[in-house]
Amino acid sequence: MKTLTTTILLLAIYSSAFAFPPADRIFLIIFDKEELKSLKSSPEYIELTFNKVFNTKTYSGNSEAAMLLTVTNTDLDRCDIGQMLVQVNRHTSMKLQEVAFRIVDMTESKLNYNSILANLDAKPVKKKVRSGISLQAN
Repeated sequence: MKTLTTTILLLAIYSSAFAFPPADRIFLIIFDKEELKSLKSSPEYIELTFNKVFNTKTYSGNSEAAMLLTVTNTDLDRCDIGQMLVQVNRHTSMKLQEVAFRIVDMTESKLNYNSILANLDAKPVKKKVRSGISLQAN
């Protein structure tokens, strides 16, 4: 009886530890306006491909055209996103990596940024010394 109770308790602990779904991933897809113009397309038109599956938001204006793509509860990476077929215009479908200038995984970039900050905080800061007087903030 003890063994059965212990087994059930351990099974419940292990299943609750692995029950969390993967976090959302955000991708920034940057387009070259000249290339979109030559393809007779726009980020809004490309966004229509992803609208039903993912949360999307497009930006265009004076700078480069961009699209934010939020992928929920999947293990897609930027290579998988780049392999997806998108409708560029009425008659043409292409892989996203052929149309996009750059695909950036914002979640991965944020993790890298936080680890760099943690490494910088862990290192001692050397203070410069000028003519024998150490510089210290009061």
